[in-house]
Amino acid sequence: MHLRPPHGWINDPNGLSFHDGHYHVFFQYNPHGPRHGDIHWGHFRSPALTHWQLLPPALAPSPGGYDADGRFSGNAVGDGERLVAFYSANRADRWWQPIAATESRDGSLSWTKRPELVIPEPPSGTTMWRDPYVWRQDGHWRMLVGAALADGRGTAFLYESHDLEQWTYERSFLTSEPDGPDTGWECPQYAPFGERGALIISDWHPQDGPRGTVVLSGREENGRFSAAAPVPLDHGPDFYAPALLPAPDG
Repeated sequence: MHLRPPHGWINDPNGLSFHDGHYHVFFQYNPHGPRHGDIHWGHFRSPALTHWQLLPPALAPSPGGYDADGRFSGNAVGDGERLVAFYSANRADRWWQPIAATESRDGSLSWTKRPELVIPEPPSGTTMWRDPYVWRQDGHWRMLVGAALADGRGTAFLYESHDLEQWTYERSFLTSEPDGPDTGWECPQYAPFGERGALIISDWHPQDGPRGTVVLSGREENGRFSAAAPVPLDHGPDFYAPALLPAPDG
């Protein structure tokens, strides 16, 4: 089954999650026309992954606010009674997309945006910075943010938090090889499997745009990921910016 709204523009899936008895699928969405602009988060939910309910857009740009030109990609995590969505706050007057958050406490029917940015500025030496991915591991919360470095390498920066409120920058989780082609890493996603893990990144070229999505398998030690050579998750640029769905067993 392919989910789609009755009209408008869609692209990246966002915030795939299970919370309050429902699977949630959010997605980049322009409800006002078939073009990439005025980006909201569209929203479907389902109790069993078979029949889906289309809900009103969950997140919308705030006129004049820090996300005035779109609420771009991110993900959502459940924390007790609340579902918290992290996203890239887009404005046309800055090149980076700060990390913002909003939360729901009524089963994702209404949302309250945090008045302040969660992480307002990127680390130094970056030329692209966007697309948070948050997950819980070993009793605390972690976040990857995709980026490009001034020397042409792609990277994913690691942040950590104990409460989903205050975040601390840790380090670069993984960076591409220095002798590779210029790249930026979009929509990083990480899945831990015991002592090993899999990092999924979407490869973005500053002139050519999307080049494809790869997976890197390896092992983390002290917040740094040591990985084997990247393997294409699919071929061609049209399979791009996929999203993981952490869900309960059974």
